[in-house]
Amino acid sequence: MSSVISIIITASIISTLYRRQQRTPATALHDGSGHLLRHGRWENVIAWTVLVSALVLAGLAAYVLWRPTVARYALHTGTELLVCSGLFATLAVWCFQSLRRHICVNDAGITLYWGRSVIDIAWNSVTRVTTDLSGALLICSSSGAQIAVNKLFVGIPTLVGYMRRHLPESMYSRAFVTYTPRAHLGA
Repeated sequence: MSSVISIIITASIISTLYRRQQRTPATALHDGSGHLLRHGRWENVIAWTVLVSALVLAGLAAYVLWRPTVARYALHTGTELLVCSGLFATLAVWCFQSLRRHICVNDAGITLYWGRSVIDIAWNSVTRVTTDLSGALLICSSSGAQIAVNKLFVGIPTLVGYMRRHLPESMYSRAFVTYTPRAHLGA
């Protein structure tokens, strides 16, 4: 019974944090030229937790393999720990790669920064706004460039404000019906 209560409390806390993040405006750039959509702090915590878990599992595997007397089936246990460590390490790399994405919005357009890669879409070249299979908002330009805006970005209401100013409402309103609850967008 206590595990059910703890699951309910955990789900409630995560839901509250997610809803609060969805209402948070984007960070204004220092020069006043626009706003920056970024990932939340809790995503950084998750990425570091996954990396630490991979390192702990690798350490346990090394200990089991180095001291085979601590486990009855040392080789089998060590192999399983190394496989799990590899999976956690792969997940950590994926998390950190995802965290490298930042989106800058201003009156000129929207720009995705992903490491050294930059995708820039001017507002006047946006041809459609839709959602992709993962549920992310997809902004498409006439040149074929696409920027996916994940639901986990902090600053979605700011992005919506820019879109309302620079795009016809019919272009993006259908996407927001399935993207996220409109109450979080101030609509």
